Amino acid sequence: MANSLIRQYTGLPLDKPDPGLGGAKTIWAPLLGVRVSGKHLQRPSPQIPAFVDSGSPYCLFHSAVADYLHINLKSGTEAELGGVISAHKEALYFHRVNLTIENTWTIEVFAGFSKKLSVAAILGRAGFFDRFRVRFDHSQSPPEFEIEKIDLIN
Repeated sequence: MANSLIRQYTGLPLDKPDPGLGGAKTIWAPLLGVRVSGKHLQRPSPQIPAFVDSGSPYCLFHSAVADYLHINLKSGTEAELGGVISAHKEALYFHRVNLTIENTWTIEVFAGFSKKLSVAAILGRAGFFDRFRVRFDHSQSPPEFEIEKIDLIN
């Protein structure tokens, strides 16, 4: 089993040029392919592109993933989710799930699920960054990032 992986960022097309990025029509994002499985379900989800996001305190998934896995969303631990720009907060429900990352590692995480998440998946500090060392390299185009499996920090 590999101890580390290097991946190029994925180019995501923008609807219109981004003035904050010098008019760029593409934004580069660090994405990893993950599969999610519940404790009671044998088959995992299809592979989902997950944003590697050091700004997120949690691993987060859209509620459609919970639906696919037949997880009763509201049976989880309830919390609220807000963003970097103050706005209305949304319900978030935490469940224990297994994540298979890039078909290489499987880890258990306490992940939040929300109907209002704007992407399919986010890999955040609790559950991902405490199990992987992540190095972002923007010195080339497209940028790259490396993840290395580490022991869970308690």
